[in-house]
Amino acid sequence: MFAHIWRMRARKKRIKEYETFGRQVTLAAFQKLDGCLEAYFVKVFESRRPEYLWVVFWRDHKALEAARTHPVWREQIRKFEGGKFYKTIPLELVCECLGSFSAKPARAVKKKAKLVR
Repeated sequence: MFAHIWRMRARKKRIKEYETFGRQVTLAAFQKLDGCLEAYFVKVFESRRPEYLWVVFWRDHKALEAARTHPVWREQIRKFEGGKFYKTIPLELVCECLGSFSAKPARAVKKKAKLVR
């Protein structure tokens, strides 16, 4: 499983519009993309400036890469950029999930072979 994380600071005057956009447009777009397991739209609680995170879980890296070329993804990005919601360029991270409470590890740990004496 892979996590795709975006972090961005929003324009103070565009907070309401951005939150509506995130809930109505972006979350809906992720639901249409094959391989998207879950998406979270998060407002950083203790930030002095409006700051948001997107944490999106993908079945694997191949699914994420396929989604990036999908027309639904491209249209959502076009609308996001057109909305001029962000104050700074978003930071983007692609992370391999190594374990969680509910998911299997990305790579199975090999069992040690039994020693024969």
